Amino acid sequence: MKEEKGSALVLVMFILLLLTILGLSVMSATMGGAKRTETRKNDVQSLHLAEKTLDEAVAYITSSLNKKVQGNVDMSPEELDLAIEKYLESISSGLNASTNLVNASGIITDIDYKKGQMLKNGKSAKYIVSITSEAEVNGVKRNLKQRIFIDTFPDFLKYTLGSEKNLTINGAPSIIGNIYAGDKLIISEKAEYTYKNKFHTLVSNPFELDGEAHVQSLDKLIYRQENNSEIKGSEITKETSMVGKIPLDKVGIRSRRTFVEVNVESSFIDKVAEAIGPGANRTMIRNKLTEGNLASYLMGMNLNTFDAVIQSDLMKPVLQDDSSESLATFNEKMNEYNAKVNIIKHPSKSVIYKGDLSLDGSGDFPGILYSEDDKNSTSARKWLIVDGNLIIDNYGNPQPIQIRANMLVTGKVEIRGNVQIDSTMFVLKASSTINGIPEHTTLVEDATLQGLGGKELVLISSGPILINRLAAFSNTPTQLEAFFYTDSDADLYGVGSIFSLSGGFFAKGNLTINAVRGIAFGKDNEIGIDNSSNLIRFKAAYNDQIFEHQKAGLPRVKTINISVEDMQLE
Repeated sequence: MKEEKGSALVLVMFILLLLTILGLSVMSATMGGAKRTETRKNDVQSLHLAEKTLDEAVAYITSSLNKKVQGNVDMSPEELDLAIEKYLESISSGLNASTNLVNASGIITDIDYKKGQMLKNGKSAKYIVSITSEAEVNGVKRNLKQRIFIDTFPDFLKYTLGSEKNLTINGAPSIIGNIYAGDKLIISEKAEYTYKNKFHTLVSNPFELDGEAHVQSLDKLIYRQENNSEIKGSEITKETSMVGKIPLDKVGIRSRRTFVEVNVESSFIDKVAEAIGPGANRTMIRNKLTEGNLASYLMGMNLNTFDAVIQSDLMKPVLQDDSSESLATFNEKMNEYNAKVNIIKHPSKSVIYKGDLSLDGSGDFPGILYSEDDKNSTSARKWLIVDGNLIIDNYGNPQPIQIRANMLVTGKVEIRGNVQIDSTMFVLKASSTINGIPEHTTLVEDATLQGLGGKELVLISSGPILINRLAAFSNTPTQLEAFFYTDSDADLYGVGSIFSLSGGFFAKGNLTINAVRGIAFGKDNEIGIDNSSNLIRFKAAYNDQIFEHQKAGLPRVKTINISVEDMQLE
């Protein structure tokens, strides 16, 4: 028999060793897990702190720039742009984020900017700023980068069609570019129209949108189908069968709280002040506009930057008899008359005109042509101010009226016939009613608006705008190279009428589009449509050159427009 004394001790020691190893392993795993948890916690906290640092930097830049806009109302847009650029040059890395975390810091390590450009989908930016942040929590570092886009353009010029309230699209228009609804976007296949004082509806499709729809929420996107109840965008799926459905990836949420508005009256006063130059008194300009004495006020200032014309100056003198005295008087008056006519035809300064100005494309008034440099000058703004109504009536004349001028009109505007135009135009006359019917203070009637020199018209109206065809049931599209804005509601029709708009139309109130497809013809009590041709009767396509072409006349906004890209992990 072998001696087995002491074997129990060896077994016990072996078991103790195993238990010790197991205990150490458990302890190590526990400590490692705790350390990994702590590291993960630090990692998440550092990431959130880096995000917070970027958010605070964007908020700081936004607040600083808005103070510059609101505190420098006497600056020209170019001077304001220069101030913004100097500010962007002055800010540097070193901005710190606030945090209550222990052993933590968040800092902006780099801020870089470059002059902006047109981006995709008609978006624009004057400046593109790249910001990089670094956050450290208990030795764990995270770096994030984000681009922000800054511009001072009013938002209405970034959309083909839009409304700060409800945008309703009935029937089958074709829209190229983005659309915006500040409240509801309503899509219906049933176009509405009035013919011979009777209300009618007509189902027509398809509605086509080559762009994005910017809405307040999916619940604010509403579809109305024939014989169906309303369907909200939030109820739509890929499987939902529907004519005119906007793909969900083409629907963007754009809060109206970030929408940069334009105030027509304030912008009008801004532009008068630009024409006056240094020392312009905006309060006085506003008061004189209210009194109806703007022309008298400007003429009384004896400004070297202005030429002045009154309506009676453009009454052509008549030779009374053939006496030498009458002939001398006639020649003197003709010289004065020709000088005044030339001020209107070929202005070289800002012009104040008192009374109603009528242009018919013939005789002594074939148009208004500032030079390219004078019209587009940004150092000394030149405006033709009409303290009255402006009537451009070239109806029936194949030779177009040519207008190259930025214009301010205190009254109403009417445009007819063939016009070639390069202009930013403000129409101040507000909405009013005549016998209970709203007056359209801007009327574009049987007009073809072609861009002069490849440019276009931007017409900003305080009152309602009516775009109308007298020659009903034409099947040749009217060309309108223009952007329209109204402070009021607006209704556009492509049923009996037919339009092709290169630019955009935006309403501060409700905007309603009614359009069908096909050849239109009149019947006894309704409009007939032969849709076998699928003729588009309402087409609107965005023009992204507007900011470059009309930069000298575009309205100044009161708030910086800032948008951001998603953050990127460095």
